[in-house]
Amino acid sequence: MLPGTYNPQYFAGPPAVIQRATSTTSARATSTVLSWAAAAAGSLIVIEFCCETNAANPTTPAGYTLWASGNASNGGGITTSLYYKVAAAGETGVTITHGSNQTCSIMREFTNCPAGTVDTASTLGATNAAPDPPNLTPAAGSKPYLFVAGASYPTTAVSAYSSGYSNGIEAATTGTTLLRIASAENSVTGISDNPGTLTIGSAVKNNAYTYAVS
Repeated sequence: MLPGTYNPQYFAGPPAVIQRATSTTSARATSTVLSWAAAAAGSLIVIEFCCETNAANPTTPAGYTLWASGNASNGGGITTSLYYKVAAAGETGVTITHGSNQTCSIMREFTNCPAGTVDTASTLGATNAAPDPPNLTPAAGSKPYLFVAGASYPTTAVSAYSSGYSNGIEAATTGTTLLRIASAENSVTGISDNPGTLTIGSAVKNNAYTYAVS
C-alpha cells in the first residue's frame, strides 16, 4: 500500500458491512443475475440465496464457496444456499444458474475480514412463526466477529429481527411463487452468539441460519 493511501483491510477493527444489495424475480427462469456496486479488492462477499424447488437446485458460481449445509431444503418447496468469496477489485455481480425456479437473495460486502473466514450453522424445516437462527461458535475462538442471523420462508413478511441485531434487510419474490429471505447483523467480540428469533406473519416451514465473518 502506498504511503498516504487508505485501505480499510489494513486497519484493525471488527468486521463491518460496506454494501448491502438484494435481488428478486417475478417469474421462473433458469438463471438469476445479481448486481451490486463495484466491490473493493480484499473484501468478503457473502450471498444468502433462496430458491424455489420447482426444478434443479442452484449451482455454486465459479470462484465462490458453498456453505456446509449445501442447497438446504426446508421440506416445503424452497432451498437456502450461502455463497462467499474474497473479492478481486471491481466485481459488480454474479450469475447463479438453476432449474426453472424463482429466487430471491441478499448480498453483503464485508471489510476488516483479514481471515476471509465464514463460519455457519443452520436449522432446517421448522414450522412456526418465529424462525430461530441457531447458536454459532466460530472455530477461531474469541475475537471480533460480525454475526448475521436470518431465515428463508414462503409468503409472509418479517416484522421483527433477532433481538440486538440491526440493519435488517428482506428480499421477496413477486408473481405466482412467493419466497422471502431476511437477515440482520450483530457485532460481537467473544467466542459465540445465540441470536433470538425472527418474527414472521404466520407459521410456515422455514430455514433459519447464522453465520459469522472474521
